[in-house]
Amino acid sequence: MSDNRLASSPAVATGFDEETPLLGSANAETAIETAQIGGSRARTDAEEEKRRRDELKGYIFMALSALGFATNSACVKALAVADFPSLEIVFGRSVVQLGLGLLWCLYYGISPIGPVGHGSWAVRRLLLLRGAAGAFGNACFFYAVTKMTLADATVVFFTGPVFSAIFASMLLGEPYGVFDRVASAVCMLGIVLVLKPTMVFGPQTLEADGGDQMRGAAAALVGAMSGALAYCVVRKVGRGVHSMVHVVYFGFLSMVGSTAAMYAGAQRTPPVRAPGSVYEWTVMGMVGAFAFFGQALLNRGLQLAPAGPGTLMRNMDVVFAFLFGITLFGEVPDWISVAGAVVIVGCTVAMGLHKWIASRASLSNRAV
Repeated sequence: MSDNRLASSPAVATGFDEETPLLGSANAETAIETAQIGGSRARTDAEEEKRRRDELKGYIFMALSALGFATNSACVKALAVADFPSLEIVFGRSVVQLGLGLLWCLYYGISPIGPVGHGSWAVRRLLLLRGAAGAFGNACFFYAVTKMTLADATVVFFTGPVFSAIFASMLLGEPYGVFDRVASAVCMLGIVLVLKPTMVFGPQTLEADGGDQMRGAAAALVGAMSGALAYCVVRKVGRGVHSMVHVVYFGFLSMVGSTAAMYAGAQRTPPVRAPGSVYEWTVMGMVGAFAFFGQALLNRGLQLAPAGPGTLMRNMDVVFAFLFGITLFGEVPDWISVAGAVVIVGCTVAMGLHKWIASRASLSNRAV
């Protein structure tokens, strides 16, 4: 309706009526052209204003998504502090996320199993791979949060874009140039700063639970690689599959995998157990809910905001992780860890912006 109003506005603004000659003078033709240009400019201005509003909404959604994911991680840390096993936390999140994903699909009339018809099995195999990779990566991250500080686990896990670039080059044939290689190498330096290995910084930097720190870091790195593989599979699947279908596959495979792992390690310490208090049940529900809404907000934000600048908002997870770690768990980082976090975030943001700028330049060249 707004387009119709804009289209008719030139005639109204210039006072055209039934007495206006169809073949008028040069002045009349000039007036018509001026009116058309003015109407086109009005439409352009309105479209530009809408684009800016949408971009702002996208940035807000991505910032809220980062807050949601960071809150999800903080809930995992709270359960870990209460000696709740990481596999049970993974199971709880998967049940909540699967349930919310199925309800979302039901509400919008989306098939939760994905597309049907010719070629659907090939897509579903990719969805199964995406769900399995994402579920395994999430389980590794949850384990890392139980062994490391919240900020350190989040920072190491956020090396995912480096591995995404490497896997995309190998699996999707995307360019992986000198800039990406240098940024990846510098990012690895950031990991060294976060972990502070004794062979580099000396024994005075060794934390009380140095073994847990290294096991957590290894899990976070494996989780980042697994998440990067899931990202490449999503790229391979394309936009023909609704984002909620990915959420359903992720939740289902995460539930199945965590159940199998719990019963396979039933003799471990601590043993398999359910939440034993209202507090634990509440926090467990929050883990799944914040993860689900964080994912939904991220999907919407990516649709509205440019991918390059959007990476800046996505990395706010790290900022929130530091704030939650300090305020909720008393995990005050030293300057070396902060420097490592800055290096890692800076490199991943630089890689994202570089890829975005390169894609825009390629589109401009094609248009010419």
